[in-house]
Amino acid sequence: MPEDRLKTDMIRLLPKLRSFALRLCRNPDQADDLVQTTCERAIRSLDQFDPATRLDSWMFRIMQNLHFNNVRDTTNRARLFDLAMLDFEESYDGDKAAASSLELQKVQAFIGKLDEDNREVLLKIAVEGRSYKDVSEELGVPIGTVTSRLARARLKLREFLEPNETAPEIKLRSMPGGVL
Repeated sequence: MPEDRLKTDMIRLLPKLRSFALRLCRNPDQADDLVQTTCERAIRSLDQFDPATRLDSWMFRIMQNLHFNNVRDTTNRARLFDLAMLDFEESYDGDKAAASSLELQKVQAFIGKLDEDNREVLLKIAVEGRSYKDVSEELGVPIGTVTSRLARARLKLREFLEPNETAPEIKLRSMPGGVL
């Protein structure tokens, strides 16, 4: 079938295509866009058209695929947008952030005041996430010594953080990201 004849037949199909698009989209503006996109896709793909196939069936299939792809993409974009917005839904509390920053500075200053042996073990295990065995080998001391130093550092840190309470043991090593 000659290309000019195909284009003429496509023009004749426009009312049927628009009607089908309106049923798919239920919105006149979106339906018009869908018809235009369908015609563009069909014209670009004329070399793939099989003359044994009905032109209207071929174009309706193109339209239906475009519509389904658009619905899927819109749904995915909305889902991704909702996920991205979860971080922004929580309001930023400047007072809380400032208090947290000050608390962190106090903890860092306190850790700086620990005995060097205890501080070194605490930082290597709790912050760097190293194993007791690695720290023991690096410092050239038995694992028991590493365990004792870490226990003393944790106890002093607990007393600093909760001076009037008897709190359960703080497990610094198991905290995510090694954050104190």
